[in-house]
Amino acid sequence: MAPTKKDWATEIAKNGRLPTTDSDFKEMVQQMNYMGLKGPYHPKNQYPGSPYMNCRRPTAAQVRKEAKFGSERVLSDWNILRKIVERHAGTIDKRWMKKTRKKQKELLLQAWPSMSPTHRPDFEAYRMENTGRHHRGLSKHQAAFKWPYINQQDLSTRSLVLFINNRGLNPPSMFARADIDATRLGSNGHWIPEQDFLLGYTMFMDGDNSETYGKLVSWDGDQGAAGLLFSQRQFSPGEGLRVLELQEKIYPFLVKCCELILHDLVENGTLLGGELPAPLEDEAATAKTPEVFVTDLQPSLATISAEAPYRLPANLDLERLRAIFAARLSAAEDNLWLLREDPGYFADTIMDWSEHRNDRLLDTRGQQHPTGPQTTQFWERVIRNVIADAYTGFETWSLLHRCVSRLCKLKEKYKDQISYDRQLPEEFLITILKLQQLLLIACETPLHNLKNIQSSPPLRHYFIREPQDPGTINMHIRPINELDPHFHKPWALLLILWDEQQRELFGLPNVIDYFEWIMQDPTEKKNLSPYMADCFADLAILSRALHEINIYHPWAATFEDENKKHVRKVMEIMKEATFQINYLDNMDRVMQGITQLAMPKDGKFDYPIDKKRTKVTTEAMINAEKNLDLFWSKFDANWRRLAGKNIDKCMGDHTPRQSGEKIEPTQAWVEPIKEPKKGKAEPLDSDMQAWMESTSINEKVSSKPSKRKVKTKGAATEPATLQNAAPQPLATQPDKQPTFRVSAPSLRVFNTLFFTPGATGNVGEVPWIDFLRAMTSTGFAAQKLYGSIWQFTPTKLDVERSIQFHEPHPEVKIRFSVARRMGRRLTRAYGWHGAMFKLDK
Repeated sequence: MAPTKKDWATEIAKNGRLPTTDSDFKEMVQQMNYMGLKGPYHPKNQYPGSPYMNCRRPTAAQVRKEAKFGSERVLSDWNILRKIVERHAGTIDKRWMKKTRKKQKELLLQAWPSMSPTHRPDFEAYRMENTGRHHRGLSKHQAAFKWPYINQQDLSTRSLVLFINNRGLNPPSMFARADIDATRLGSNGHWIPEQDFLLGYTMFMDGDNSETYGKLVSWDGDQGAAGLLFSQRQFSPGEGLRVLELQEKIYPFLVKCCELILHDLVENGTLLGGELPAPLEDEAATAKTPEVFVTDLQPSLATISAEAPYRLPANLDLERLRAIFAARLSAAEDNLWLLREDPGYFADTIMDWSEHRNDRLLDTRGQQHPTGPQTTQFWERVIRNVIADAYTGFETWSLLHRCVSRLCKLKEKYKDQISYDRQLPEEFLITILKLQQLLLIACETPLHNLKNIQSSPPLRHYFIREPQDPGTINMHIRPINELDPHFHKPWALLLILWDEQQRELFGLPNVIDYFEWIMQDPTEKKNLSPYMADCFADLAILSRALHEINIYHPWAATFEDENKKHVRKVMEIMKEATFQINYLDNMDRVMQGITQLAMPKDGKFDYPIDKKRTKVTTEAMINAEKNLDLFWSKFDANWRRLAGKNIDKCMGDHTPRQSGEKIEPTQAWVEPIKEPKKGKAEPLDSDMQAWMESTSINEKVSSKPSKRKVKTKGAATEPATLQNAAPQPLATQPDKQPTFRVSAPSLRVFNTLFFTPGATGNVGEVPWIDFLRAMTSTGFAAQKLYGSIWQFTPTKLDVERSIQFHEPHPEVKIRFSVARRMGRRLTRAYGWHGAMFKLDK
């Protein structure tokens, strides 16, 4: 007798049962398709209360009873934790940090048996349960999806102390929204049970007592309750019960951790009351002479993101965003300047881009792409893309910085009108929506560039290209071995990044943070080329800004609807992208006839600035500078013919600064005159000595202060763009620059950055750690953002704008040619020069 088929419409709607096997799922899909439906997996049917969602539908009385019980338990445990933290916070910190990593993990497992071992266990659970097909039904790893931040790897650090202190000193209501947001992946993927559904009620999660925390309010009795729910100022009954479910495990866990750390106080009864015993000898010594670590290395954004689940939820920090965007805009402007002025930088950039194109990969027959590196068309595309990216990147960061600067002013303007219980002022709201739109558009460029990661030198041998189909530009690239363990983590994340639906499921900031965490492993990091690290860093900065907008509670919940309402006003921001809207198409034609002038393969841009200066190297540098000037003169002539004006004037009101920025060209070779030695001096390497002697005559590098007036006052973090600045008179005197007394290693760093032949001694590669110490010794605070980007923010200087530099990768030292470029950027930004730095004796 044939088995009876189930009526899945009845099973889902009435019995609340979903298929758990592939055969059941296929049968359900067939039935739903026949009915013209897609069941619970159709997006239109995935909403709270949908008859196709397997959720509980309790009565109002049941919800009140469960909420009352859960609220009382959570608040009782919180009060115990609060008392422990108020009495013993310092002791908990000292004892926890003295434990070995192994002991810390053992204690965590005592407090929470079967705790997930790895960072982001929800991502790991997804990877394990989605091998080859999309997992359907509830996950076997419920805790990983409900409490992803409770794991051994993250908590066996100072994060546990942060977790205990922040949860103890602030009521549970402060974390309600963050706790439910942390279940995003499990909820969106339907891998944890659906939230309960009760229509017509709002649950208030306020205060620090059971009368207000978990209070169920009917829409009939309170007309404003529905609005508070839909704006996410308050919670649906299902959300509220889920918050209490999550917190009913969090607070007992933290209390148990405290009891295990303070086991002796539990035994003698002084954990919560009574007279505290005398501290142990080593604790007393620590209390008398606390160690003070003074450092100007700020926590990286990756560290801040990793610690965020254990801290009080942060709010939108516009000033920090403005500082980051200002420094990134300055870097984009310097990129334009170096492409035009430095032949070595121009050639390196062209070659770097050419190494990250999928049409460079060989096909399965070992053949090159029809328009690969052996063709002029390939190099035309590369050079065109480098220049287009430089100008569009400058415009994009300029618009982002301008938009955030407007928001800072508007936030101050409306500070008395911004209130938790009402919508934001319209002008402020629309500007936030404009920034959000700009960020979403800006993310597309690094996301697109990351798709070339298969052809990057570290990963190229993992991939292969199918033979090119005639008449199409589409390429099919696949891993040589999809089962290679290398693809388990980073490759899976890249596939998520490239899929819009997957990005929505996981959340772009979450994927970026996890990717950054993976790249802390040196084995994984070596597979990321410097070019790809830069792309990832830009995407990370943009996604971080998007995240800050998305957690601007409670108003963030209304942004989607408000965007639809004000779509015309929001999209007006695109009119400010003058270059990209009106002139970018000219890039397709501007390279006609001049591609050969910019192709670096024939050595025309060889710029041996790091070699011993001889007649041959001097002539090579002169020729490289002439060749670069020739290309740009032809490019500018073509552009003026196509656009009717200079390319900088096509940038609207955000043109890059130009005046006084040209690098002085290399002078013709002059035979050095050997002078007799004077006294005894510390011997130098013979090659270095010859280089110093010859270069001192043949390189004109001024050791005098810049003639350009350096801006040291004004609006904080404003980039040095000159569109709004008054023209400076020619006779302007330079600002008097300070003299920095630095250590010998730091002096060597600055001697290299501002190399002056014959005056600054030995030079060479600069260890990155020495560069960090040198910059912080002059009054900068250094912070790693994402990828390879570091931001240096002045804290003890009479300047206000920040500057960004890229950490060398995979090397640990800065090449001399790169160090020289960094020095020139410091000169452009602050007017610095080599004579400002003296040895601190």
